[in-house]
Amino acid sequence: MLCLETWYFQMLVLIAGLLKDPELALASLAVCMTISEWVLMIPLGFYTTTSVRVSNELGAGNPKSAALSVVVVTMLSFVLSVIISVVIQLFNDYISYIYTGGEHVAVAVSKLTPLLALTIILNGIQPVLSGILEQ
Repeated sequence: MLCLETWYFQMLVLIAGLLKDPELALASLAVCMTISEWVLMIPLGFYTTTSVRVSNELGAGNPKSAALSVVVVTMLSFVLSVIISVVIQLFNDYISYIYTGGEHVAVAVSKLTPLLALTIILNGIQPVLSGILEQ
């Protein structure tokens, strides 16, 4: 699944390069992808721990405890993703200045933050559920 996501991001870079202002498109996409990948590290940590926890509980013959672990970690990851998305939306005019000083790029990133927030929420749930399926 992570391989598909990597390919997806690579295709976005190629497509952004075909837009009418490719420098601005690629710069704003790079800022959004960097933020997304930084935030993705939290669900990836949950991905690993969920896989181990569910495997251990199922191996010990505790399916109810494994199911509870799945619910708790999925909800925790979802709530954290929503909080991070809200923070990004609140600071959408300022967050891009961490990575760039260009005014045009900052404006473009602030226009992309609703999509970035949605991506962060979806990427907050997907790795955790993948970790459950992988064990």
